Amino acid sequence: MREVTQPLTVGVEEEYQIVDAETGCLRPDCDSIMASIESDEAHRGGGAAETGAAVQHELHLTQIEMASAVCTTLEEVRAQVAEVRGRLIAAARQCGAELVAAGTNPKRPPDEDDVTPSERYRSMTRRYQMLARDLRIFGCHVHVSMPDPEMGVQVMNHARPWLPALQALTANSPFWEEEDTGYASYRRELWVQWPMAGPPLPFKDADELRRCVRSLVKAEAIEDATRIYWDVRLPEKLPTIEFRVMDVMTRIEETVACVGLIRALVARCMADVRAGVAPPDVRPELLTVAMWQAARYGMGERLIDPVGCRQVSAVEHIEELLAYVRDPLEAAGDWSEVRKTVQRMIDFGGGAARQRTFHREGPLEHVVQRLVEHTAAGAIIPSPASS
Repeated sequence: MREVTQPLTVGVEEEYQIVDAETGCLRPDCDSIMASIESDEAHRGGGAAETGAAVQHELHLTQIEMASAVCTTLEEVRAQVAEVRGRLIAAARQCGAELVAAGTNPKRPPDEDDVTPSERYRSMTRRYQMLARDLRIFGCHVHVSMPDPEMGVQVMNHARPWLPALQALTANSPFWEEEDTGYASYRRELWVQWPMAGPPLPFKDADELRRCVRSLVKAEAIEDATRIYWDVRLPEKLPTIEFRVMDVMTRIEETVACVGLIRALVARCMADVRAGVAPPDVRPELLTVAMWQAARYGMGERLIDPVGCRQVSAVEHIEELLAYVRDPLEAAGDWSEVRKTVQRMIDFGGGAARQRTFHREGPLEHVVQRLVEHTAAGAIIPSPASS
């Protein structure tokens, strides 16, 4: 296996809600916002963003996604997220809309068809019908450089037991269609209905993974490898390992800390692989239940430790994750920042607890307004004259 030079490079994708500035309901304004961004780019003569990040469509026109350029430091990640959020907020406001970073929207979705009119998304809707039409959910995906697929498969095997902890830490979707679902991440429960979603099974090596993909394509279960949506996967077109388990986080510093945490997890797993440490033997059934429990309770109750086969407090389990990845965090100079931000997330109970606090203050419109404010915190919003 080839050695990977530290620090590992990273990238992040965030899916955002486009909401009405008055009602807080989702609005299908992606095309208008994209046109505004493109007009601004043409006026400036620059790329998608000063930092090289891209803005793109998602399944629904009520969604818009940012994809960062390749980053080496967490400061670069912060700069990219802050700039793109700011530009999107400015463009949305020109349309009478706002931007929200949260896993679901608390209000009822629009009745009209808001599927993005591209062949890829239309074909998904024809195949999956109501699942696709209802899938107005918003996630965060973190990529870490992984040029060696053999190493990538082993890192997937080693990282699987930590997926529930990542889910619990980032759970940020308690409301759905004007009701408190009782879940910390209801996004998770909606998403796991999708074919090829959920935690992957362990694979012996890259050849076994390739055989699995070939079998799925041959059976016409999927069109190609890009239709595999596991919580952690090796993308077909990028030399990365991608973690897809997280709800999109409302505050920028939470996203940045999550990127640092996942990069350190990959680095620690790689070190274990090189040292000949066998991956934990975790029953897939146990991991599935552990993922459900993490989505149900977030950091508010106990989690299942899939390796120890025990119930453990969410705080204790996240502390165990931090201890596991401390060495690579310190080597990258990220320990202090990530530790402090994760501690703040623990202290207020995570994004779902924050939203429920907002709801105690007022109706769901108030929840969305407060999410708008927290989404914009730290964003670099250009003035109307410069946008």
